[in-house]
Amino acid sequence: MNIFESTVDYIKRHGQPIVEDITLIHETSLEQYRRNIKHAFRIQIEILEGPATLVVGLPFDFPSSLPHFYDSQQQFGCIPHLENDGFICFTQNENLVIDERYPGKVVLDCLKKVISVLETGETTSENHDYLEEFEVYWAKNCIREAHTLLNESNVAVRELDIYMMPKDEITYFICEKNINAEHYMQTTFHLGEEELVKRRCIYIPLKNGTFTLPPKRGQFWSFKNSKDFIMNNIDSKNKNILLKLLGRTPKSNCNYDYFCLGLPIDTDKKAIFGMTLNYPEGMVRKKKQSLHPFVQSPVKIEVFPFNIYRHQKEFLLERTGGDPSFTNKTAVVVGVGAIGSIVATGLAKAGFQRITLIDHDYLDVENIYRHELGFDQVFDNKDPKSLTPQFKVEALKKEFQRKYPFTEVLTIPKRINIVLAENLIDWSTVNYVIVCVGAPNVEMSINRYMHKLDNSPPVIYSWVEPLGIGGHVLVTLNKEKRGCYQCLFRPLSNEEPIRNLSSFAKPGQSFTKSLGGCGTYFTPYSFLDSEETANKVLRTVHQVSRGQISGNPILSWKGDSASFIERGFRASSRYEMSEETLMDNRFLYHDPNCPVCSKKESH
Repeated sequence: MNIFESTVDYIKRHGQPIVEDITLIHETSLEQYRRNIKHAFRIQIEILEGPATLVVGLPFDFPSSLPHFYDSQQQFGCIPHLENDGFICFTQNENLVIDERYPGKVVLDCLKKVISVLETGETTSENHDYLEEFEVYWAKNCIREAHTLLNESNVAVRELDIYMMPKDEITYFICEKNINAEHYMQTTFHLGEEELVKRRCIYIPLKNGTFTLPPKRGQFWSFKNSKDFIMNNIDSKNKNILLKLLGRTPKSNCNYDYFCLGLPIDTDKKAIFGMTLNYPEGMVRKKKQSLHPFVQSPVKIEVFPFNIYRHQKEFLLERTGGDPSFTNKTAVVVGVGAIGSIVATGLAKAGFQRITLIDHDYLDVENIYRHELGFDQVFDNKDPKSLTPQFKVEALKKEFQRKYPFTEVLTIPKRINIVLAENLIDWSTVNYVIVCVGAPNVEMSINRYMHKLDNSPPVIYSWVEPLGIGGHVLVTLNKEKRGCYQCLFRPLSNEEPIRNLSSFAKPGQSFTKSLGGCGTYFTPYSFLDSEETANKVLRTVHQVSRGQISGNPILSWKGDSASFIERGFRASSRYEMSEETLMDNRFLYHDPNCPVCSKKESH
């Protein structure tokens, strides 16, 4: 018995009382349903105490893929989640885990969800569901599309700039007038300024409470319907602004007009969609003045819908589960090597408004396999005839401008001691400082400087230990001064030298290696170690911002010590602690007599 036969057999034996009857559909009749349907059958069921017939379609990869359900006889009219071809959308998760060993049970489990969708749509007002799905329904009528950078929180009617993509002129880029559109289009769409054709688009935010059914597939609104819908659903202030804009249509729009509409879904969300007006014979003219179609419609006019792809940072961050609160935050990253380059990239991905990069060093080929950048950024490409080394900060800036154009990147290719001595940073404008230098004496000087500021932002230090045994993140100045970088460095007795109390390696060991004599020394650790530490830094920034970390803890991750021990090195007693013990002891490094952060010193 094949899957189809066993599925039908299971439903006949176990589907009562949900399924009253089953009728097989011949394979020659499957073309009317969506593609990739291998088998189909009709089922007689009862919904709201009335008979109903649905079609069940089994895809070729069923039961790995969920079955399809159709209201092929249009028994339920226009309700949410029921598409024009009768397809019933009953789940938003195609990866729903169901026991594939019993394909008949898969169908019955899904059928229960389908019945719930149909009953809810028939008995309750589901306007909100329509609004939630409005953009999806709208897109089904569109062959045109627009990529947009809009401020959706601005509820005023206003002019936007719209650019025609030269390849087809049915793909647009629409943005606010304060956007550097040429740079963005060159970066994103790889178009030169000479290829751009700019026209006017008008953004129209509709009133709260506006509702309309989305147009059915192939049955788009007429011009009159479109005009009436707009004019009946904007407030008086926006209507006056709109009429003024329509009274001075630019010559570039003499045969076309473009509108973006914002349809409120709830207080925080809008459906954004667009329409193009085309009047091939031009506007109606009266007394040598052209009258916009909204004032007097020409004989020939067509309306074409276009769907929207948002590019604005806030939407994209929310779409990917990011934290929109970072869009107005700023950070300074000191040291953009193996750890710092990954941290800086993570901050850009998090949507930070501005990132300042400080590092005096050039990008070196020898560090590529631990760095966020690659070989193509080692030399500056401004002069292809000469091999000019590139500062790490400048190379990262170019990368961010190319990949994350909404983040402002400032670069200071100088040593941090010079930056501090010359007061090159206004620390009152900085939300977070992340130090990834890996040089204790330099970090101590940063620690002393930041603690002398009246209102220092949180300062987070990070470093990695050799040969994969672990890494550390130290939080300081997190709403209190007690506990700082200096606290980590002290002897535990008069007989011992100063050492880093967080270290997973016993003191007195040297880990540096050289592959070519003096000037080529390095500490051996892999990109996995630097990435692990950088990710811990980024998670720490998130937790500090949300108030999930209080005070100034030392946070460590432990790696595998096998390679470390094999080379004859010895681990410290702190390495032998469990992860739970390390967490419990995260504040014990505080030095009550610290010359930098102790209460005595602060007085």
